[in-house]
Amino acid sequence: MKTFTLLIILSTLIRLDVTYSQDESDTTISQTEDSLETEETDPQKAEIIRIIKEVNKRSAEIDNIISTGEIKVKTPKVDETGSIEIHVKKKDDVWFKIEGPLGIDVACGHFNRERFIFFDDLNDVATTGSTSILNIGQLTRIRCTFDDLLNCFSGTVRIPRGKKDELNLSEEGNQILISLKRGTITRKYWIDRENYFVNKYLYMNKKGETLISFEFSDFSSYNGNNYAKKVEIRRPKQKEYFRITMDNVSLNQSYIDFRVEIPSDAKRRNWR
Repeated sequence: MKTFTLLIILSTLIRLDVTYSQDESDTTISQTEDSLETEETDPQKAEIIRIIKEVNKRSAEIDNIISTGEIKVKTPKVDETGSIEIHVKKKDDVWFKIEGPLGIDVACGHFNRERFIFFDDLNDVATTGSTSILNIGQLTRIRCTFDDLLNCFSGTVRIPRGKKDELNLSEEGNQILISLKRGTITRKYWIDRENYFVNKYLYMNKKGETLISFEFSDFSSYNGNNYAKKVEIRRPKQKEYFRITMDNVSLNQSYIDFRVEIPSDAKRRNWR
């Protein structure tokens, strides 16, 4: 029974019963809002916009990814690992398959920007619905955006920017630190000064507390651009830690399969 429970946790990345504060539910940054072409007259803001565009350009050049590795979940109640295979096609497709101990199939899912399909092998349940923050939170128990998933599974980061974002630029060692504030939420990005890849980003509430952080390391280079083979996610208040470590990464693949096979007798449910 204990092994079965741990496999279920792996099958949804994090299957925890948690509640969300208003601050956590506000981490809703739309990826489509960064297509802004208005001319910026403030020199600092213009420099921030230039940096963001360069980060996004380099991130976009790491694409059509097939990778395999390990996923780890560590919480106050769980400390378990499994294997994971990931397929990514930017800007709109993330597929993953998780296996538990002894190669047992645990779960398979395909998320695009509009819809998802997720099959829980262990409980024989297939779920479909819209790729909303609410549904991502229901499945993974992390209330993050589709683009956060895309960042984690691709090992690269794209920075969305909206008209209402308050922008700030500073330095921290050999890194550029960009802050974007909207409402009660501030996003901070630590960017390599020379190669414009993101080492870390996080969401903070109005009290300056970290709601969730994403850290990227073990970088490899591809055509002059960089991607991380290790991604760590932390929720400090909940004492939750998640890690994805990629052992094998293949880029620029000509064909990527996003198929999720559902048995004919599986229980099916549809979420809005």
